[in-house]
Amino acid sequence: MGEIVGAAVVCHQPSIMMPEEIRRLMGGGTDTSMVDGLAVMKKAIQDAGADTLIIFDTHWFTTTEHIVAGAPHYKGLYTSDELPTLITDHAYDYPGAPELAQSIADIGAERGVGTLNCTNTNIALHYPTINLVHYLRDNEKILSTGVCQSAEAHNFIAFGEVLGEAIKQTDTRAVLLGAGGMSHKFWPLDTIFQHAEFSPEHVFTKEARKMDEKIIDLWEKGDHASVIAMYPEYRKHSPEGFFAHYLMMIGALGGGGCKSKGMKMSDYENAVGTGQVHMWFDLAA
Repeated sequence: MGEIVGAAVVCHQPSIMMPEEIRRLMGGGTDTSMVDGLAVMKKAIQDAGADTLIIFDTHWFTTTEHIVAGAPHYKGLYTSDELPTLITDHAYDYPGAPELAQSIADIGAERGVGTLNCTNTNIALHYPTINLVHYLRDNEKILSTGVCQSAEAHNFIAFGEVLGEAIKQTDTRAVLLGAGGMSHKFWPLDTIFQHAEFSPEHVFTKEARKMDEKIIDLWEKGDHASVIAMYPEYRKHSPEGFFAHYLMMIGALGGGGCKSKGMKMSDYENAVGTGQVHMWFDLAA
């Protein structure tokens, strides 16, 4: 019987793929805390004994169903279409999780939750998956999932429940990684480089920053029911990927009934207007 052995909301911002000296130039002499935080998270994943990393990828948008990338293996070179100057010809080579992917599709069909297992290795990849594989993978299998852009909160949670049941019905020891930011609005092009520093003072609005901080506080208290209840209000601040990375993750962990407390593995930071943090959830407790 499988088990979820860890879960986290994880920043994937592209600057983490840049050399430290460039990051420090961006940060006005200060490096982002995200890179060191990923090293701490990798150790937590290893300590949990995970064999599979499930990445909820907020750059992979689907339209009519929830989709998982279920091929046996992925290998190639990745260049970001969004920021090719930051991520170019990055080599990736990792095993998929085909049995788990098919189990997710089967259980989705049984429950009437539209789910597709795509086994085509030519499917486009995105840097939330690529960046986290680069920093967090040791020898684990990788399963990426998309964000259905026509879904609502209850749909994301229902898909998370499907995924959680599929893990139980396999031998998977999974860590769930919600690869996405918090409030997610960029500064206009005319001023965006004036807000490259990592200080949260540069988050797009004070209201968005306060809302992010409120969500982080509730996570630290393990009050996921309140986070879910605040979703309509939070959507006003454009959380990345409709906040689906968190909602699918928490659906797999029991929805509003989950009481797992969060622990920050980074500072709360700005990325050209967006709020970012690494938050690890203590499932053992």
